[in-house]
Amino acid sequence: MDQAEQQLTEHLQRASELLRGDKLDEAEREIGSALSLRGDDLRARNLRGLFLFRAGRYEEARSAYLQLSEGFPDDTALRLNLGLVELRMGRFADASSNLKRVVDVEPDNARAQGYLGLALMRAGDLSHARDAFIRGGQTELAKQVEERMAQADEALAVRGELRRAAGEGERVLGKDQPFAAVELEAPVEEARRSGAWQLRVPGERPPLPGPEGVPAGGSVLPLLLEPPRPVAAFATARLLRPGGMGDPFALAEGGMLVLRVDGRLPTRTFGAIASTGQLTFEPLQRRVRGQAVDEPFGEGAEAMFVSVGKGLMVVAPRGARFTLLALADDIVYVREQSLFAFEESLHWENGRVPGGGPDSMRVVQFRGTGRLVARTERAAFTLKIEADAPLYVDSSTLLGWIGRVVPRVLHSEGGAPTPYIECTGEGVLILEEPAAL
Repeated sequence: MDQAEQQLTEHLQRASELLRGDKLDEAEREIGSALSLRGDDLRARNLRGLFLFRAGRYEEARSAYLQLSEGFPDDTALRLNLGLVELRMGRFADASSNLKRVVDVEPDNARAQGYLGLALMRAGDLSHARDAFIRGGQTELAKQVEERMAQADEALAVRGELRRAAGEGERVLGKDQPFAAVELEAPVEEARRSGAWQLRVPGERPPLPGPEGVPAGGSVLPLLLEPPRPVAAFATARLLRPGGMGDPFALAEGGMLVLRVDGRLPTRTFGAIASTGQLTFEPLQRRVRGQAVDEPFGEGAEAMFVSVGKGLMVVAPRGARFTLLALADDIVYVREQSLFAFEESLHWENGRVPGGGPDSMRVVQFRGTGRLVARTERAAFTLKIEADAPLYVDSSTLLGWIGRVVPRVLHSEGGAPTPYIECTGEGVLILEEPAAL
């Protein structure tokens, strides 16, 4: 072994030991020294990919492993690492594709089979996820997937009923009064915008992937527990890196909301703890039938604005929680007080639940394609409503609804509005867990 090769090996050995000890800064220097000696060394490039992964620099790690996999297409270890990076990034379809290529070559690779099952489960392919878990010896996870499949079968039946209700709802909602189930704020000219009025049941967001790594010689995936990390490693691993974020909304560690503004984005500013870029904020007016009215959308700290410019905002939940929803030619009604932000690509307008007078609950109707963010104090759940069985709900728990639902404030015998809302029709109510007594 010549001197250069010996130095390279020593740098790589030290880098591996430092990575195992979570000494990332020192490991990066050793890897850099190794690459300076031989920039095309496969071992050094692989270690750099591992360092980037452990440091939470996932985009860079993926780029590194893509290059390695292209240069060494028959190396299953590199492709397995690429799949794990994509799994951690939430790129479940890409992760599944690369992990499938690994198990096609190494069907007895229990680690690859287990992570393939995890990627397929997160991608919604439960049947193949179960098969992968079984091949990987993960019988408990296979049972969990089977339970989810049973729940999914039940959800499909509900989905069919909702689609039928949506067909009826399209006929109702297509009349002269586009807001149909609620009272308009004021009589204004007909809406100038139109869009497809359909209904879908959004899929449940899966939990985040478990930590990387498998005990040597073991086949059990460490999905829940992770050993303590040194402070420096913890800070790097949890570092918020929103620069490459492509979506307008993302949830970060601790439930923080990251908003990316590229042009215009309607949002509240309550809870904002940091921002970047050059952003200005214009007051947002309420809208009725597609036309702005002379009334602010919220007041004081709860006012809605249009953020204009290009930059980022980080918003703390402040004891609440954020829920991100995506609409694809859908329609949903959201309690105005719970709405936090939305894309301007959505058609929207304000209204009230009928029967409550000027103090009745304000709601916002969204339709079309785009994303929105709701902020609630407690967890939300859904409740199906049948055509022949009206539901009576506490107005403080009603977050919104999907489908052909007609809400109306109940009145006492004396004619005064009560805190309860009668909901008739067909669809799904979105409810917030009641406050603890």
